[in-house]
Amino acid sequence: MSLLIFIHELGHYSVARFFNIRVERFSIGFGAPVWKRKARSGTTWAVSRWPLGGYVKFAGDAGSASNPDAAALDRIRSEEDDVSDIFHFKPVWQRALVVLAGPVANFILAAVLFAVAVLWVGTRHPEALVGEVEATSPAALAGIQPGDRIVEMDGRPIDDWVSMAQHIQLRGNTPIKTVVERDADRIALTVTPRMIEDEDFVGGRMTRGQFGIRLSSDAQMETRRYNPVSALAFGSDQVVNTLSATGRYIGRIFSGREDGKQLGSILRIGAMTGKATVDVAKAEVPAGERVRNLLLVMLNLGAGISVALGFANLLPIPMLDGGHLVFYGYEALAGKPLSQKKQEIGFRFGMAILLGLFVVLTINDIGYIGSLLS
Repeated sequence: MSLLIFIHELGHYSVARFFNIRVERFSIGFGAPVWKRKARSGTTWAVSRWPLGGYVKFAGDAGSASNPDAAALDRIRSEEDDVSDIFHFKPVWQRALVVLAGPVANFILAAVLFAVAVLWVGTRHPEALVGEVEATSPAALAGIQPGDRIVEMDGRPIDDWVSMAQHIQLRGNTPIKTVVERDADRIALTVTPRMIEDEDFVGGRMTRGQFGIRLSSDAQMETRRYNPVSALAFGSDQVVNTLSATGRYIGRIFSGREDGKQLGSILRIGAMTGKATVDVAKAEVPAGERVRNLLLVMLNLGAGISVALGFANLLPIPMLDGGHLVFYGYEALAGKPLSQKKQEIGFRFGMAILLGLFVVLTINDIGYIGSLLS
């Protein structure tokens, strides 16, 4: 997490320095610093006591959330002749790019991590060939038969079993227009996945959509190898797909089709990382293979968390990057910034939302950890 947060804040910092913005502090963690050093640029680099976040503080900021300090900005105006390096006096488009750079840095990091993983071991793609069909399952009721090859869902081509499963998982109780290939004919069907409770890759409980079909033992397996360019393209696609799946899941929560229990925070991340490490360490394989498997798990888990971190920061909540972008959008349209009082109200409202989310996510995490231990 500290690495992912460092990259996030480095995105903010790098674009700020590109625009010659004065940065007072770059901190990993909150609270009193346990280590700090002042660079020639005037920025104090620090590692703080509570490493559950981080921030870049610009001159004129009231705090780590980069909300403007009106008194400090007035003092800077009165005491300094040149204020062109103050973040809050920069054009709105430059401020927006500085804010956007944090999430973008997380997305770039995720693409690189995904790319390293597939560059190392490649990927395996079994064709979407149906073997067993459970009696009375959604697939059976819709008319899917053993030997069918699923080629299209909701107008999108299905390349393999994995992409098919991913499409189904986030569409529980939602009809899916499905095209299967049977004896050289294409047959259009509508299948409504049922919602089931299942285990994720470390054994925790999760809910997902399911057709009730199994992969055929006759399915052909394609192993794909990548060069650096194609691996990075694959990593970028994974970032886009993860963002799309996350957005769909959030939308299903608001429409009442998901309960939101799959959302988690730092406790769940710690539990998943720890469980994955233990599982790999216990595997009865040579030590070198255990290390390789652990690194692959960490690469993919880190990439997924990095995407989630970037996505979460883009939510339109004051105090988060997305909230700042909303304020800057208003400023660009109205030709003037939102008043200091309204911004302060917004930040208080944002703090209340974040505290509420923290409580909900902690409850989710406790339930998830309980399912790992049961």
